[in-house]
Amino acid sequence: MSRVLIAVGLALLFIFAFLTAIKSAYVLAYALCLLFLVSWAWPRLAIRGIKVQRSLRAGTPTVGEPFEETFVASKRSSLPAPWVEISDLSRMGDYQPGRVVSLGRKPVTWVARGVYRQRGWVTFGPTQVRVNEPFGFFGCERRLGQRQQVLVYPRVRPLPDLMMPASHHAGTSERHGQWADYPPETGGVRDYAPGDSFARIHWPLSLHHQRLMSKTFEQPLTADLWVVLDLDRRVHFGEGEESTLEYAVSLAASVAIQVHEKGRRVGLVANDGRGTLLEPHRMVRQDRMILEYLAIARADGSQSLARAMAWDRIRRLPRRALAVITPSADPGWMRSVQAVRGRGTALIAFYIDATSFGAPGPNLSFDLGSDADLYVIRKGDDFTRLMRTRDAVRVAW
Repeated sequence: MSRVLIAVGLALLFIFAFLTAIKSAYVLAYALCLLFLVSWAWPRLAIRGIKVQRSLRAGTPTVGEPFEETFVASKRSSLPAPWVEISDLSRMGDYQPGRVVSLGRKPVTWVARGVYRQRGWVTFGPTQVRVNEPFGFFGCERRLGQRQQVLVYPRVRPLPDLMMPASHHAGTSERHGQWADYPPETGGVRDYAPGDSFARIHWPLSLHHQRLMSKTFEQPLTADLWVVLDLDRRVHFGEGEESTLEYAVSLAASVAIQVHEKGRRVGLVANDGRGTLLEPHRMVRQDRMILEYLAIARADGSQSLARAMAWDRIRRLPRRALAVITPSADPGWMRSVQAVRGRGTALIAFYIDATSFGAPGPNLSFDLGSDADLYVIRKGDDFTRLMRTRDAVRVAW
């Protein structure tokens, strides 16, 4: 509107000068017209040489972790840029790193700080630059396409020592038998040593290297742990971090990290839309594989936990332990768990009370039996203070 009024004023001034032939009116009209053209051209010329560099040390962040991003704004042209507005277009909630700077010969540097508020892929950028001339009549905008994507892992919370029942330590156990009863697993190969049995010789590699090679074995100390995560869209309630989904994902990540740090193998099965199954193995980055899946996990499954197709596969695995995480009040999942439990299978169940997150209907009361560990999690609970509960009504199977 101001530019329109100025244009109308200039037009009236030219008409007045033409009708009156006053020299000062002509001078004023030409001066204002020149000022109008300079104000229009200034930001368009100044913005061409402006450059904004953003740098972020991403690492492997988790939800709730702070971060710092460095901005460096500079320009190549000699044309002054006294009013440069730099804005971030990444839509990261309360993160607003932009500012207004005055660019001269030296670059301007500042550091913006924020906190990761959600898991999954977070995009930093693009950046919008707007240059205004000193009179405030005209401005020019340009979008810089520099982007950086960061995968934010779910929040990993400290847990009490939940995942190491005495029956799963190496040694003797009534439920699991002798540690030596477990068959050894091939760990690698080495050169043949006198006294090695012929059963240890790795014949294909011996042929390849033209010398005898013997297998090495690792004795498994504990059972594999399967984290069973319920991602049925119908059983999750709440919003943002205060939702059953985020609590379940954070629990799964915390359990997997705790068990992996103890040297045990961890797998994960979820009833999401893809029927995800991550088998346990001895890769160094096994924990990262699980965290990467949990970072983008969504409650998009249409199949209840009781009907998850991976149960049959879990049933056939040796030396298994189960950690079930679910907010489902359907007792059917308990029957499925009991059905796949074989001799020597440990069970830990994390039941997330969905009613504390706004779910309608009564809470489920149950007892998984004396040989299973049950934990009930409610909204606002501190994971470090989780306690086994036995104060539930026994469910008839």
